[in-house]
Parts: sequence; structure tokens; C-alpha cells
Amino acid sequence: MAKTNVIGRINALSLNKPWAALSQDKKAIAWLEENVFYEYMRKCRWFAGKARMIKFLKVQQLLTMPIDDSVAYLVILHIGYTYGDEEKYAMPISFLPDDYDLIRQLNPKAFIHKIVVEGKPGWLIDAIYDFRFQTELFKNIWDNASTKQEQGALNYHHGKGLALTDEDMGYLCVIPDLEQSNSSLIFGNKYFFKLYRKLFREINPEVEMLQFLTETGGFKNIPAYCGSLVYERPGIPPVTLGLMMQKVASKSDSWVATGDDLNDFLFFFVDKHFSIHDQVFEKVELLGKRTAEMHLALLSENEDEAFKPERYNADYVKWLQESLAKLLNKRITLLNENYSRLDKNARDLADDFIRSENIIKNFFEKIASNDLKSLRIRIHGDYHLGQVLFTGTDYLVIDFEGEPESSIADRKIKHSPLKDVAGMIRSFHYAVCAKLYFSEETRGIDPLRLQKAADRWYRLITDAYIDAYMHTMGDISAIFGNRTELNFLLQLHLLEKAVYELGYELNGRPDWIRIPLKGIQQVLFEIEKFNS
Repeated sequence: MAKTNVIGRINALSLNKPWAALSQDKKAIAWLEENVFYEYMRKCRWFAGKARMIKFLKVQQLLTMPIDDSVAYLVILHIGYTYGDEEKYAMPISFLPDDYDLIRQLNPKAFIHKIVVEGKPGWLIDAIYDFRFQTELFKNIWDNASTKQEQGALNYHHGKGLALTDEDMGYLCVIPDLEQSNSSLIFGNKYFFKLYRKLFREINPEVEMLQFLTETGGFKNIPAYCGSLVYERPGIPPVTLGLMMQKVASKSDSWVATGDDLNDFLFFFVDKHFSIHDQVFEKVELLGKRTAEMHLALLSENEDEAFKPERYNADYVKWLQESLAKLLNKRITLLNENYSRLDKNARDLADDFIRSENIIKNFFEKIASNDLKSLRIRIHGDYHLGQVLFTGTDYLVIDFEGEPESSIADRKIKHSPLKDVAGMIRSFHYAVCAKLYFSEETRGIDPLRLQKAADRWYRLITDAYIDAYMHTMGDISAIFGNRTELNFLLQLHLLEKAVYELGYELNGRPDWIRIPLKGIQQVLFEIEKFNS
């Protein structure tokens, strides 16, 4: 094992106190802050601050977890930058002496730094790779354990998705070789534990949503909630450190599956035929049905205030208006700043969008003038084809963390379920445009012909999805007021979503900017109906 690659030129850290007394060794903690933690983090996929200059890095807390004959620490790191918001990250660590039997079997990514504890050489490691940490983590969740800390406690919660016969599954842990924003452990190829690296001072919405849908809503087409790890202190919002859910099998996510279906469409199109197989419509209709079943489950609660459906009110309408206005202003500014990077087709669409700024503002403001009867519920919040797994015969909805740009508090705000519907419809638009615009097979084909084919496919697929969704939802008057209100809210959230997408493309894929711009244009055509 090439340990020199891990330590570089930095000397080993020597601790004169026992490993279990690390929290009392202020000099050792300061040395780790200055020399070790950032150097390790910047090599990790889950650390989002690589592009920013560090102003400070401090160990805010060392939360203890007894493991076998030692102790692991969940280190809470507080990081400040020269610009932008401060962040907090979780880093579980443990100590393994050089003579530990299984040390040579560890993943090389485990090794953080060479360390000597009371004269015994060994390694500071990322504890997710430590067999003792893995087994204790599963055992604590199974036992609904609570580990007292200097302040508050680490509380482990046993979810209903855990099978009664799987008590010893903690001994069968593997770590998938994935590049993710969090860290993952798989127990017995049956349970998936997600350790949240970037932390927020609230219960993660993914934990709340999976727990509710599993244990109250009865929605089956998700990975069942199996447990969680939460740091709780009196008078302070809890912090979610981890989530365990059922591991599910799938052929692919629905973005990939839809792309496969679009390949057939593409080949026909190149040969000047327009054809969509019946099985494509059947899959889209099934997805519409499953979307509606998820929303019906979220509409089912009458007691838990966090999930109880609500009507539109003045506070929410004001918040939504301000949010939409802020989003539009940010995207107009960003588009103007990046205008010179756009090609001719994108500039024409951008010009139309910029000229329509007041029309869009006026439409957003209609949310206050309409006497809306619709219900608002907790929603998925970041619903698109990539968040739905296709098993070959059915769909499973995943990743309930919410919209990445939103705060944790904002991700828990109740919205019209049509916001999720709009997210999926926009994803269909992305799928067909990406396939037709950027495939080698369509290079050289008249852009107008490409656009007409994309628009036609999009309308047919969207109609099938919405029809199945509405049929499953049942009486729309009870949920959406009436058809006029339903259409208004759907167009509102389609426009919101397309405007939101501009930021993602301008920051990462400017060649794709015409997809959300075209989406905005399509909604503007629909808006004219409201003004006529």
C-alpha cells in the first residue's frame, strides 16, 4: 500500500493522550485543522468548496460513537470562504494502528493521515471505510440507540422498512465506488445508507418525505424508509447526518430509458418518418399514474402539520411572488452578462425572452389577483426523469432532497402538486431536444425541421402524461379548484421551471441554453390565451 501518497511531506501527528481523549487535545485538533482536514477534503467529490478560497476551517464539534474496542468521531467542520456563505460538513474519523489485522484490505481512499497515538503508529482514516464503524452504525439504527454527547445526543431511528430478520446485516457492508455529493454504504445488498456530508440545521426533507410516504402515506413506489441518524440538542434545530433506505434494483433512470426510446424515434425521423411506439405511450402513462399516486399519498394527511394540505393564503402568495420576481431578475441579469457567448439561434430566443420580461412579470403577479381554490402539499420539489428509476416494468421515485438552489426551509414549503408535474414535463422537453439537437445523426438537418419534430413529440408525450395523471387524481375540483385554475398554475410552474433552468445552462452548458429558452417561448404562447 503506497502510504507515501497519502501523507505527502507532512509529518505524522503524535498524540500523547489516548485516542478516546482526542476532544481534550486542543493542540492536536488545531494541527488537524491547519494541516490535514482541508487537504483531504479537497480531494473528495462530496466537498463543494474546492473552487473557493478558504478563510477559516474549524472543528465545531466532535461527536462520539463507541466502536468495538475504540471510538469513532463524527467531526463537524465549520468552513468560511473569502466570499459566499459559510458551510458545515461531516467527516467521520477513526484510528487504526499499523498492526490492525485488516488494515491492508482498506480502500486507499480511507487513509487521511499518518498518526501516532501513545507511541503506537497507525492511521487516521475516514471511518466510513472502517468495518467497526459500519457494523456499529447499522446496530445503532436497529436498536433505536441514543448516544449522549457533551451537548445533546446522536439519535438513531429504526424505520419500518427494515425486515425483522436482518438484525445482523451490519456485518455485510460494501462501499460503492461512486462519485457523489454524499457518501454511501450498502448493507447486505439490501439497504442503502446515505451519509450527508454537507449539513443543514434542520431535518433533511428527504428523511421526512421517505418516512412519511413509507409509514403514513403508503406509497410503494419509492425506496422504503429504513432509518436515520440525527444530532439533536435542546432548543436547537436538529441536524440530519444520515438516512437509510431500501436498496432498489432498476434497469436505468428514466432519463436514460427515455433516451433509449428516443433513439427509435430518431432513426425514423432521419428517414423522414414520424413514429412513436405504443409501448412508449404506455410507459409515459404509467409514469403519470405513479406521479398522481405519490401526490395522493401526500394529500392523505390530516393531523401532522408538516404534511397537512393547505389552501393558498396571503403569506404564501407574497412569498411566491417575491421568489418568482427574484428568480426572473437574476436570470435576466445572467443572460445579459453571457449574451455574447450565444449562437445565432440562441440569441433570437434570448431576445424574445428579454423583450417579454414585463409580460412574464405581469403573469407571475396574477397569482395574487386570482382567488385560488387549489390545495398546497409537500412535493418532491426536484422532479424530473433523472429522479425516477425504471425497473423494466414499473417506476420508483428517488431523491427527495428538493431543489438544490433552495434553502432547507424553502424546500419544505407546500406548493401545488402541479409544480412536480411541470418539472417532469420540462424534463420530457429536455430529453427530446437534447436528442434531436445534439445527436450525430441529425447534424446538418434543417434546424426548423428538427424543432417541428421535437415540438410534435413533446406535445404527444406531454398529453399522454397529463391525461394519465389527471385520471388518477380523480375529482380535480377538490384539489385544483377548476380547469382554468389548473391550467393557470401549470403554466405558471412551467414558466418558473424554464426560467430556473436558464441559470444551470448558462453556468454549465451554454450550448444547451436554447432548450429552456424555447420552453419559455412555448409558455408565452399559452399565456396569450389568459390575456385574450
